[in-house]
Amino acid sequence: MLREVTLHADWCEMTMSMMREKQFEACERRLFAHPGVGLFAPEATEADAQALLAGSFDDVGGKSRHTLATLEGLRAAVMERLPKEALYISAGEMQLVERLLINDGELLLGDWDDLGAAEALVSRLWCSFHAEGDDWTLLLPQALHDPLARAIAAEEAQGARERLLRYDATIHGLLYIAGLLHSAQPIGFFMHDVMREDGPLAMQIARRYLQASFEYVTDANGDLILLHPGLADPYRLVGGERADGGIFTLELSQEMIAGGMNGILPEEQPLNEALCGALNGALRPEYELGEAAEDLRMLAKQGVGLKEMENVMASMLAVLPTRAMKDALERLYLCTPHWMGLKTALSH
Repeated sequence: MLREVTLHADWCEMTMSMMREKQFEACERRLFAHPGVGLFAPEATEADAQALLAGSFDDVGGKSRHTLATLEGLRAAVMERLPKEALYISAGEMQLVERLLINDGELLLGDWDDLGAAEALVSRLWCSFHAEGDDWTLLLPQALHDPLARAIAAEEAQGARERLLRYDATIHGLLYIAGLLHSAQPIGFFMHDVMREDGPLAMQIARRYLQASFEYVTDANGDLILLHPGLADPYRLVGGERADGGIFTLELSQEMIAGGMNGILPEEQPLNEALCGALNGALRPEYELGEAAEDLRMLAKQGVGLKEMENVMASMLAVLPTRAMKDALERLYLCTPHWMGLKTALSH
């Protein structure tokens, strides 16, 4: 999902839980900006084709600004790619596709957690989105029902899903350790380990999977930079690359990899437990203990100052901060491994 980066002077507005809400709101805005007509709809016009291209995964490097799209061309590209692409979509997208096929291509969206997957299906030009009052509907055209049903029932589909699960866990783990990743290696891993093939189509499907499954921004070259959801200011880390332009190689232990996949490193466990113990029973009603501690840990990982972290903690509390709380926060600040901002070759 595209990250719309908005920086604030107040770190209370840039915690992971706050950014998650803003991501959903941004996703909602983009869906509401959808042309409202599907690529395969009989009423679609050539003007709609241009708008659909501009809001799709196909608009790589601003392609829509200098390419005249046609309905015929876009439809042909979708149909040609679909049998292979349908094997490699995110778990959230797969759930929505299965529900759409069961419900004859029409699904009322009732869960905010479905918005990211719904936007991805719209961006693939498979679905269209309509909003009428509080009713948000995702539509899958009849022309794609049989091709999608055949693709997800194919003999190789189960193996592909299992490889995707392992891939997702690995990339999420690396993002927890590094904070951000340039997409070159994840795309290479995807083609080699998940799809087990190469070529332009495989590269395109890999890129689209990353866009659907991870938060990202793009760099000056149009390449994807994958982000951990807790990283508030990716450009701060992107700007921290080595001055000599060299490649930084990080040797990862099995413990680090496992910790990254679990969302907390072994050395962070006692720090987190101490902070949770200090905050327990003192938070305002809208905060959950684990979420509050995680928000503070994410700030520590990106090098936010202790004073700023104290201000964020104080905003979460229903009481004045105690000495135990301040001490636990200071240990978290001092001992939490920082994200590195890697232009990276990671080896393990």
